Amino acid sequence: MKKLLLIFTFILLHSAVFFAQNNTIEGVLVDSNTKKPLSYANIFILNSNKGTTSDDDGYFSIESTDASKVLRFGYVGYHSKDLDFTKKQPDAISLVQNGEQLTEVIIIRPKFKKSIKIKGGKGKNNIGISNTSNGDAPGALLRYFEKPSELGNEPAFLKSAEFYLYRGLENDNRDYIFRIRVMSVAENGKPGYDLIENTTLKGKSGSKISINLEDTAILIPKNGFFIGVEGLQIQQNYIEVQQIISSDGKTRKIKKYGPILKGVETKNPIYYFGGGEWRKLKMPVPAINLELTN
Repeated sequence: MKKLLLIFTFILLHSAVFFAQNNTIEGVLVDSNTKKPLSYANIFILNSNKGTTSDDDGYFSIESTDASKVLRFGYVGYHSKDLDFTKKQPDAISLVQNGEQLTEVIIIRPKFKKSIKIKGGKGKNNIGISNTSNGDAPGALLRYFEKPSELGNEPAFLKSAEFYLYRGLENDNRDYIFRIRVMSVAENGKPGYDLIENTTLKGKSGSKISINLEDTAILIPKNGFFIGVEGLQIQQNYIEVQQIISSDGKTRKIKKYGPILKGVETKNPIYYFGGGEWRKLKMPVPAINLELTN
């Protein structure tokens, strides 16, 4: 009887491992031309809150209870790609550079004679916000800024930006890594195409991170622009596992990733990227100070 019980237990364990392996989607993201790995690319399971981020070598792994899920792969400056994983996935997944993005030819260099500072880091409430979707997927939070009227019809350039990380209850001294996004405004009012190449920053909780953007010469469109932070679900940013109660009353575990951002309230449009789509929300946005020049 004990032998039969042991055999039955072994079969159950073996089946559980087999099920987990069959429902773990993994692969490597590379550039279609150079075949170099794409580090810190975000991957989403469409119509869900699940996602992940590729590591330094472009490798990703994500669990799904449904083998027929469609995954969306996104990376700054590249065309996004949707793949149906009902069949065996390829060894490497290639993304093609987007020639329509980052192609504004700037023949006028900034004069740096006039400087406009926008204090978007101040607010009534000092709160922390996360740029992940329920902790199960990386996300991005963008806020809208108009072109300063002081610059009139002159070309306006983004000179520098400052981002604030919130100091919560956690007491660690690590450097969190996050990506900044600067995007145009599409005809439908949503974020359009990227105005800056893939750029990541790092900093500790409670710190202010500054970046000089003079060399990038980002030309501000006449109808304004979006700027914000994109989260990365990488080991460097992993904090802890938390238990939450879902709307159906069930308890589930989610992984929590940093950094937590300092948030402020604004009347301007706020867009959140989750599940591979942009959505307009009413919520605090990352505290950001900007400096623009002519």
